[in-house]
Amino acid sequence: MLHDFGVLSFSHQRCTVDELTDAERRLNFLASQARGKVRGFVILNTCNRVEIYVSAERVRSILEELRANIEAEGRILCGIDAVRHLFRVSCGLESMIVGEDQILGQVKKSIFDSKKAGTADELLNFVFERAIKVGKRARAETRINEGSVSIGSAAVELAERETHGLKGKKILVIGAGEMGSLVAKALAEKDLGGMFIANRTFERAIELARAVGGTAARLEEKEYYMQICDVAISTTSAPHYILTYDAVKEVMAKRKNRPLIIIDIANPRDVEERVAEIEGVKLFNLDCLQEISEENLRRRLSEVGKVERIIDEEIEIFIKLLRRKRVERLISLLYTYGNAVRNEEKREALAYLRKGRDAEEVLDAFSKAVLSKTLHPAVSVLRRLAEQSVEGVEIEGVEGVKSESSEGSEKQDNNTKDGERSAKKEALDEAVKFLTEELERELERRIAQAGGGESS
Repeated sequence: MLHDFGVLSFSHQRCTVDELTDAERRLNFLASQARGKVRGFVILNTCNRVEIYVSAERVRSILEELRANIEAEGRILCGIDAVRHLFRVSCGLESMIVGEDQILGQVKKSIFDSKKAGTADELLNFVFERAIKVGKRARAETRINEGSVSIGSAAVELAERETHGLKGKKILVIGAGEMGSLVAKALAEKDLGGMFIANRTFERAIELARAVGGTAARLEEKEYYMQICDVAISTTSAPHYILTYDAVKEVMAKRKNRPLIIIDIANPRDVEERVAEIEGVKLFNLDCLQEISEENLRRRLSEVGKVERIIDEEIEIFIKLLRRKRVERLISLLYTYGNAVRNEEKREALAYLRKGRDAEEVLDAFSKAVLSKTLHPAVSVLRRLAEQSVEGVEIEGVEGVKSESSEGSEKQDNNTKDGERSAKKEALDEAVKFLTEELERELERRIAQAGGGESS
């Protein structure tokens, strides 16, 4: 089951933005073309990552075929390595900004979209379900996502810190470009008393204000709104000062020197440096925010080890759950097949009884037939297992599984003994896998021949 799972990953670590854009376009097309070769696929697409998770036989060769048709450096992982990778992605360890929360929502959306499109099979659903749980656990039990590491988010964090909480506060955001949008969206999550968006292009201010539940303003109205706000955050890309010393001094006179926090995250600066000399003004610039961002990043990086330990634990849980699912499927098939045998033999037994056969004789034959036919698939598979080799290792019972170097084991050191144990475990795992798959196939074939095992 797990050996049928793999991922082809293109990310910011190896690809340019243009390469990621092209990879996304090509992957969507190629995935639609490959639907007949796979049991299912999920495409995870973010601004820094494009990945396709696939469930299929010969999954590596399918992923290699996909990679050969994309002009970017992609990475292929299969089996438990692919599962671990998805867990790391979900926890934010593979993100450009370590621990970021957005990726968890994107992982959820990718599997939701695949379910809706009918491209996610049982294995993909299970792996993604566990990955989402791991991502939630990592954020609940560590501080991997605490503290703002982007400049926009750091500005909001600084405003919250300096005002002792933004609840009920009024904020002016100057600029409705990319940075202004990020700041406004982060502020929209706070319980503000009001948010005002001032921009040179008024239509853009209206658009952003509508998106975040704020109020649009013209750029020339900024001084008025500074009179009533607690914080002003300036984010424009203007080549000149947006807030001059004289303009802010006049604002403060009308505020009767009531404290005002100004955060300048523009480059070049929007706010004249002398503004910091005005009584009642606390001015913060990009350098201050960079320090906050770097401090938070160091804090997040110190949590990576804890998250990796959680992932290790969750991998063990995942393997146990997957084995249980496989066994439960096998048990279900055994019951289905056993029921089919019982129904067939019951019909035959009743026919004999109606013909006047001795009841004890019929019952004895019935019980023997049910026992023999029900056990026959498992017995035949076990016999085939005894006659075949799995991955070049002859299986004659667990005790008989040895590596070639096991002779003279009394002279071997601990490393060699560990190697022997590992070889035995791998051979046993292969034997169990072989037995399970063979028995499933045999039972499915016999159930189909018996007509599905419906109750009579």
